[in-house]
Amino acid sequence: MSSGEDSGERNPFAPPPPGAPDQPWRPRTPRPPASGPRPDGSPDEDRPQPPPWGHRPDQDPQQPAPPKPDPADPAQRTARNALLSGFAALLTVLFGLYWLAFPLSLLAVWYAVAVLRTPAEPVSDPFAPRPVRPQVPAALGALLTGGLALVVSLGVFTIQFAYHDYLDCRTASVTQEAARSCAQEYEVPTWLSNLAEVSTDQ
Repeated sequence: MSSGEDSGERNPFAPPPPGAPDQPWRPRTPRPPASGPRPDGSPDEDRPQPPPWGHRPDQDPQQPAPPKPDPADPAQRTARNALLSGFAALLTVLFGLYWLAFPLSLLAVWYAVAVLRTPAEPVSDPFAPRPVRPQVPAALGALLTGGLALVVSLGVFTIQFAYHDYLDCRTASVTQEAARSCAQEYEVPTWLSNLAEVSTDQ
């Protein structure tokens, strides 16, 4: 059996000969494939080459590209304002600031409806799928949060207006027995008296 030294090739894993100067390390580069026809007779250029690292495949021309957020777009700016107003209204409802939640919720709903009513850009192919506009999810979120805060604040205002005398009676009561007698005096629903007692205990 012939070794690498007999064939004239140097073993890359063998130690350097004695007295050889130090050489800097260099990475091993793979040998380029031999050019010429393949064993099946097809030329080398017809071989499918893998895509380079980080290469993205080309997008389908029939599918439109999704629009990117544009801070200068008035519709997107209105959608952001609507979303911020909706979250602020919901937060003020949780803290019991209904007088502040009411105008914020109205503002959020107004902005959200204005964004949703904005006509979309016309497309050349009516049967092609239309991309979702970036301001639509924000407008829907603002409509949900603002609508919820609006319903809660309107419900609280309605209860305060309809049962104003009962609430004043509970506020002026010194003992719990006097507060319970207010429910019998003004004939309020049971759920309202229970809710008032729970809020008083807390």
